[in-house]
Amino acid sequence: MADCLRCGKEAAAKALGLCPDCLKANWKGEIVSRAHASRQKYGLPPSPPRPKEGFPCRFCANECRLTDGKLSFCGLRINRNKRIHSIAPPKTFVAHIYYDPLPTNCCAAWFCKGTKERGVNLAVFLYACNYDCLFCQNASHRLITSANFLSFDDLVKAALVPQVRCVCFFGGSPEPQLPLALEASRQIRRLSPRPIHICWEWNGAGNPRLVSQAAEISLATGGTVKFDLKAWTPQIGQALCGVPVKKAYENLAMLGELFPQDDLLTATTLLVPYYVDEKEVEPIARFLSRISPDFPYSLLIFHPDDRMKDLPITPRRQVKACFEAAKHYLSRVNIGNLHLLDRAE
Repeated sequence: MADCLRCGKEAAAKALGLCPDCLKANWKGEIVSRAHASRQKYGLPPSPPRPKEGFPCRFCANECRLTDGKLSFCGLRINRNKRIHSIAPPKTFVAHIYYDPLPTNCCAAWFCKGTKERGVNLAVFLYACNYDCLFCQNASHRLITSANFLSFDDLVKAALVPQVRCVCFFGGSPEPQLPLALEASRQIRRLSPRPIHICWEWNGAGNPRLVSQAAEISLATGGTVKFDLKAWTPQIGQALCGVPVKKAYENLAMLGELFPQDDLLTATTLLVPYYVDEKEVEPIARFLSRISPDFPYSLLIFHPDDRMKDLPITPRRQVKACFEAAKHYLSRVNIGNLHLLDRAE
């Protein structure tokens, strides 16, 4: 870590240069541009492209506008002759899959039904993401040009193995490949002789129509929909993630009204040292309590990764303060990655 470039008193992540208070007080677009410029080494645009003459991509909240041959912010979508296509061939995912024995370490494992079953989860790691989190725990999703192509049929076939009890789409984040993932989920439901839980772990900033379709599938199959709520303050959220995070909250509120059933929806927040503290968690918990005071919310302890390797593990005092802030509004609050506390301050 380094001293804040503005106040010189508080600690700041090197990737941002400003402490949380100075970031909120002096937020400027160039701060985000500078922090996320390293995306370009992966061949990814540094910000969502939106030239007036571009053709609109409507898969997520970024609403990229692509001129001919140009890539979307996620790097997965391209304009070919005024139509938005995946860079992969038709009916093909940019993904890899593996079987994860139950109980698994998914973020909903502390309450979900699938954890109590015997068998395996089919984990579907989807490359690409519509966010660019500086602390990404799965940064390999940016390696799109060297990623594996997986056919639609091969994914469905893998899900129909008798031991599979649930299928979890994560990444990256599913939003850039959501239409094909929805189609695969429906095919799995049609062909499976037994119930299979379909789950989504995402940032949630997708096209609302597609997001609601995914939640409907999860409800019908006893799965879960997990939103990764990065921060509450717009300046903190955009600085950490490269794009605004507002749409995730709008989509979660929408699903809360459409599908009020217990344990369908859940949320997590990674406690980024100093930046995502109780002042961020408290309004998130209050927001979730309006959906339900029993909304399952998990606070995840941070470990240094990606472009924030200079930060420490979340300090114990920050974890305690965030937990107490969340419990003020919610009856069910979990702390994830507890094993990391053994190495925390």
